[in-house]
Amino acid sequence: MFRPPLKSEVALAVCFLFIIFGAPIAQICFQLSRGERAQLSDLIRYPPTEKNLRQFERTLKEQSWFEQRLRPVMQQFLFRTVKDTGSKAMMGRDGWLFYRPDSRYVVEPDRLDGHDKETWVQPANGTRQDSVARAIAHFRDQLRERGIELLVMPVPGKPSVYPDMLWRTGSAGGKGAYSPTLEFIHKLEMQGVKTVDLFTLFSRLREENRSDYFYYLSRDTHWTPVGAKLAAEAAAQKLRALGWAPKPTQEYRASKVWVKRYGDILEMLQYRGKQNSLMGEDVECEQVIDNTAGLITSSDMERPGTYRYPGEQSSVLVLGDSFLRIYQNREPQSLGEIVNPTADPERGGGREGKTTTRLLPGSAGFLSHLAFSLRAPLDFIISDGGASTDVRRSLSTNPEILEGKKVVIWEFVERDIQLGRAGWQDVPLPPTLGASGP
Repeated sequence: MFRPPLKSEVALAVCFLFIIFGAPIAQICFQLSRGERAQLSDLIRYPPTEKNLRQFERTLKEQSWFEQRLRPVMQQFLFRTVKDTGSKAMMGRDGWLFYRPDSRYVVEPDRLDGHDKETWVQPANGTRQDSVARAIAHFRDQLRERGIELLVMPVPGKPSVYPDMLWRTGSAGGKGAYSPTLEFIHKLEMQGVKTVDLFTLFSRLREENRSDYFYYLSRDTHWTPVGAKLAAEAAAQKLRALGWAPKPTQEYRASKVWVKRYGDILEMLQYRGKQNSLMGEDVECEQVIDNTAGLITSSDMERPGTYRYPGEQSSVLVLGDSFLRIYQNREPQSLGEIVNPTADPERGGGREGKTTTRLLPGSAGFLSHLAFSLRAPLDFIISDGGASTDVRRSLSTNPEILEGKKVVIWEFVERDIQLGRAGWQDVPLPPTLGASGP
């Protein structure tokens, strides 16, 4: 016997249909009102291949009004009420935030490489670590053919240095902290690749109860200015121990600058604006100034992320990711601001006008402190999130920057061993200047 639906059932069905069809219909109306083509038409304009469907999904997410306007509001609400950090972050102790891929790398086992097209080579029955170690050794061999030495510096993720701030079972004071990268460093050394071991350095400093300083920012994936400076001094000491350090030729001076950092993890959570600034942390930076060249930072005249020392050929080239960029090059304004800024552009404290980036404070990161420790100029190429392959692609199209080099320092964050963007592909070195073509 037919029973007419209850009002509650009708209301529930209407709400369900509204949820299912409301968002796409509203998105079509928004696009048509702006004179744009409805993106939904791509489903019939292009063949339904895997590539086209994935591209449709990415474009849908990028252009969605609900994604751009409502998601940040909902994410902030969930973070403030129930401390939900979403898919990219993890909540630690005392308000610390951690990047989820950093934590995954520390706890997940080394994967079998299989036939991953993103890696440089797949050794038989090998793991991802084995493949990456072979890729690095191959790059070392490429450089040696040019008479250039390679020094590799894997950077610890924050969970490797502060496990006690993420897990209550983590050892306080750094005791017992472990990272699979220690085994990876051993594999590189067994193949004759020289490395800088920052893991042992930071662990030792924490065991010595040097609690006056934090080496990583509490709401950011990167190190503090103190951590960057200690890493630079360790790299300079390693170069001197190997006999690869350049002859000191430069004079530098340092100036104190305070910066309020909001944290890139808050940016991932789309926690922006005045609410973001309330959660910022003040850090003291040492801005290094070359008495001849001024600030050691990329200019608008250079290729993106590239710096060449003006007027003198440097023998040291540094390749790396955002751990080299932070405090050094221009950064998004949403990541911080200068505390009590000055009008002196040399200090990096001046306002950057209406541009979307600024120096925070500029010339105060790993690279400047490395130059300061060596008392010698250096060149660098930075690719945010792309230290595994992208930074070498940039090098392959820049033959000028490799001329006269004696040492290349290659920095990358440890999670890239498993999760590096574009994998660890084989990338040729740039041609030698003056070499005749085929």
